[in-house]
Amino acid sequence: MSEREQILLEFEERSRLLEEKKRLTAYRESLAAILKDNPYLGENVGVGYQYFTEIKENNLFYIDKTYFITEWLHRSAKISLITRPRRFGKTLLLSTVRTFLDPHYAEHPEYFEDLKVWQDPLCRMRFGQIPVISVSFGSCKGIDYAHSIRGMLNSLKAMYSSQDDLLTSERLEEDDRNEFKEIREALFRGEETVVENSIPILCRLVYKHYGVKPVILLDEYDTPLLEAYVGGYWEEMIASCRGLFHNTFKENEWFERAIITGVTKISRNSLFSDLNNIETYTITDEEYSDCFGFTEKEVEDALKCQNMDCFQEVKAMYDGFIFGNHRDIYNPWSICNFLDRGKLISYWINTSSNKIIGDIIRRHPVRSKFEIERLMAGEVVHKKINENITFQYMDGDENSLWSLLLAVGYIKADNVEKYEEYTECDVSVTNQEVMSMFRNEILGMFDNGNLYYNEFIRALLAHNTEEMEDILLDITYSSMSYFDTGTSSKRNPENFFHGLVLGLIVSLKDRYRIISNRESGRGRYDIALYPIRPKENAFIMEFKVFDERKEKDLAQTAANALRQIEEKQYEADMIAAGIPGERICKLGFAFEGKEVMVVKEKHRQ
Repeated sequence: MSEREQILLEFEERSRLLEEKKRLTAYRESLAAILKDNPYLGENVGVGYQYFTEIKENNLFYIDKTYFITEWLHRSAKISLITRPRRFGKTLLLSTVRTFLDPHYAEHPEYFEDLKVWQDPLCRMRFGQIPVISVSFGSCKGIDYAHSIRGMLNSLKAMYSSQDDLLTSERLEEDDRNEFKEIREALFRGEETVVENSIPILCRLVYKHYGVKPVILLDEYDTPLLEAYVGGYWEEMIASCRGLFHNTFKENEWFERAIITGVTKISRNSLFSDLNNIETYTITDEEYSDCFGFTEKEVEDALKCQNMDCFQEVKAMYDGFIFGNHRDIYNPWSICNFLDRGKLISYWINTSSNKIIGDIIRRHPVRSKFEIERLMAGEVVHKKINENITFQYMDGDENSLWSLLLAVGYIKADNVEKYEEYTECDVSVTNQEVMSMFRNEILGMFDNGNLYYNEFIRALLAHNTEEMEDILLDITYSSMSYFDTGTSSKRNPENFFHGLVLGLIVSLKDRYRIISNRESGRGRYDIALYPIRPKENAFIMEFKVFDERKEKDLAQTAANALRQIEEKQYEADMIAAGIPGERICKLGFAFEGKEVMVVKEKHRQ
């Protein structure tokens, strides 16, 4: 190599080293800027930590969400109900609120001095000045009411134990201290009678001790109700929860404000019927939209600080959640597990919600399958969804399936328009992680119902009323609840069975034009099937629920259904369309609770 070539080579090497130095300098500066905004992104990742003090004391990875406290303190809502999917940091955030406000932690300003909440003067004034009563119903689970209520008693017992300093308070009278001990000991003994007033009493005692009304933090408020719905002890649990919520949030003058978190937005009629001081923020609302979950910038910054160069792969797998006006929200559980393990796999499985979704799908195996299959193909489905979940009507209401899929995070809502209680939106599967869950579980739930609708269609086309009866009886006794069939419900049982049969026959849409609730003759029939192929039979169906005031038995109810078809001349449109009367099969469906009878009128010759 000549001297000139050697000089050129050394020059190129120096240039490369200078460029690398510039790149590293820029990288260090970018990391410094990131860590200034989020100072704990480079720390060791701890999976499963739900308490803010644990994270601070162990100096663990943490994405600063304390601006939630700032936003909440500057709002005026007396009670804030915030719903988000599971594993989205609700418990950790409530723990952060408690640590910031409660006087028990007033000697630790260092926990927050380098976080966003400390930048707000109002927040700094409130630090350590507001007592907090915190309770989680996450452990209120069990195979029956007794197991679940025991979990609630244990949670309330822990709530009382966290306020043990009241026993030595000089501001409380002896009667107050005795009342505290009596309630705590009753909770230890498992006495259910003290549940309803346990929180209001503690609020009054805490107020007397501090001279400041406490803030109530209630985490996973809907867990006992979701479990009760699946476990079949809804009536007992809703009665207990209504009493507790009424006394805590309606009749309680001793609390300042409250934050309630959960997965679902349970309708006012079910739980909050007499609360008019509650503001609800769901995943389609703009308020607090970036306070739960990680934003795309936070994920990108975390990967840089953890020295992981794989953002596009992570985005493809875990991106997709939409909260309010914030797109590209990531599930913290999945991201933290990936940062810890470095494997692009599914970490987020929502087992408790799967039970309910599977329950609804099994009871209505056909109605939504086509749209679910479109979602599986990566398509967008336009839906009008009521985000309120009313458990009394859940089993027979298609909206419940879509409300749950949205609430638990399996689908995302885009192009959202809200009209009173309804949310009109375009829905799609959230991301690849959720898509894998769909393939493994949701479609499998549909497949479990295929046997019912295949057999029902065969019986219908064969005019086999006995077989149709047997299939409907099997469905009602194996899957239906009193919410569906009971006459005590405000829901019209006729509408429920109408929807059930409509779901069972929807796969005939390629052979029949299926019409529901259409005027014909002198009335409006329930369901009519117009054949697309020549010479196939047509069907008219009428549904009636047994009325003990007018009918002696179910057979008379079924006969009345057939008589209504005849008297109202429901076949008029079919005859006008050229379908001969002898090819019109008239079916009367009669129902009493879970009992079913199907009768047919013989073809006219």
